[in-house]
Amino acid sequence: MLHLQIENLSKVGRLHGISKARFRSFCENKQPLVQKVFKLKAKPGYAFLALPDAEANLKNVKKYVKEQEKNGWKNIVVLGIGGSALGSIAVRDALRSEFSKGPKLYVLDNIDPAYTAELLSNLNLAKTLFVVISKSGTTTEPMIQYGLVKEMLAKKFPNNYQKHLVFVTDPKGGLLRKIAKAEKITAFDIPPKIGGRFSVLTNVGLLPCALAGMDVGGLLKGAQNMRDAIKRGKGMHNPALALAAAQFLLDKKKKKTMTVLMPYSNYLYRMGDWYRQLLAESIGKGRSAGPTPINALGTTDQHSQLQLYNDGPNNKFFIFMRLLKHAKNPKVGNVLPEEIGFLNGKKFSQVIDAAYQGTAQALTKRRHPNVTIEVPKVDAKAIGALFMLFEFQVALLGLLYKVDAFNQPGVEHSKQITKKILKGEEK
Repeated sequence: MLHLQIENLSKVGRLHGISKARFRSFCENKQPLVQKVFKLKAKPGYAFLALPDAEANLKNVKKYVKEQEKNGWKNIVVLGIGGSALGSIAVRDALRSEFSKGPKLYVLDNIDPAYTAELLSNLNLAKTLFVVISKSGTTTEPMIQYGLVKEMLAKKFPNNYQKHLVFVTDPKGGLLRKIAKAEKITAFDIPPKIGGRFSVLTNVGLLPCALAGMDVGGLLKGAQNMRDAIKRGKGMHNPALALAAAQFLLDKKKKKTMTVLMPYSNYLYRMGDWYRQLLAESIGKGRSAGPTPINALGTTDQHSQLQLYNDGPNNKFFIFMRLLKHAKNPKVGNVLPEEIGFLNGKKFSQVIDAAYQGTAQALTKRRHPNVTIEVPKVDAKAIGALFMLFEFQVALLGLLYKVDAFNQPGVEHSKQITKKILKGEEK
């Protein structure tokens, strides 16, 4: 199970950190918010809490994946953006490497013209299944991608192009559902009470990841375990409450207006992209709500951002992710010269963990508040647990900041302007 280390919140001193007594008191006082989130689980947005229990849906996904084996798909391509893409990317990069066997999972999460054309022109369409994801069926980016893909498929496979397509959309309404019925394309549901950035444990994430051979059952089990741990946890020992309390207090009381999520594992890096959307779209409302999320990678960004983090403005809260066990762990023999002989005989895990400790200690000595999430190993259960931890934390932040964590009016405004420009109604 994941473990949250919070000692460095107080070690940085009262000017920039939170004393143990203050933190304990705040968490105890806000404990009722945890129960409130659980009581709201049937409400729109909060329904993410029930996703780990959707066994019937998981069976349907696995059944479809089994049926698709006869087609021998080599490529699974997601057409989606934002919450319809970032979760699948995070799972893919955690559980599958570029060297893994089985179908390749591509996620077209942008409409860059050259990249789109290059990817599609280099795929063997006969061995490619496209997963089109849009709740409404009118989202600009995935729908223009779908238009191009459908045109290519219908030209190459005029009699059965539909078998190369599967939709994930609203269970009843929406344009994609209408197209699915008219053209007899298989469609999976997105639960109506779940927003895009909370949808990774729905068919939005489960279907493409299962098609690419990943353990989606493990994702749900890990999320379920974390949900149970949050339900049991009290005060500052509740990981979601402690993380939310630290972020809220440091932002509102200590002017730490930026949050840096920094995993020490390449496999966890894209979790930062997913979390960035989750935090920004959920809490960035009003002129005084919403810490700015930043993603970084250890040790890579020690050589690109650490100078600023250590000696620049003290306006950041750091969340480290420390991996306790690596799937593979090469070791250097006695081959390096005396000047760097301290590296001889060292495993890579020793070096990357020493780098984490050095960074955390240096930031702490310079009065930059930080916490660490210890991840036992990178597997489906751990990734599912991280999803649930962060989603519950953000739900709590919505209550602490007194904002609706499940809408995104700022995003909708830009979408409306974009559509007017494309229609020629606005310059």
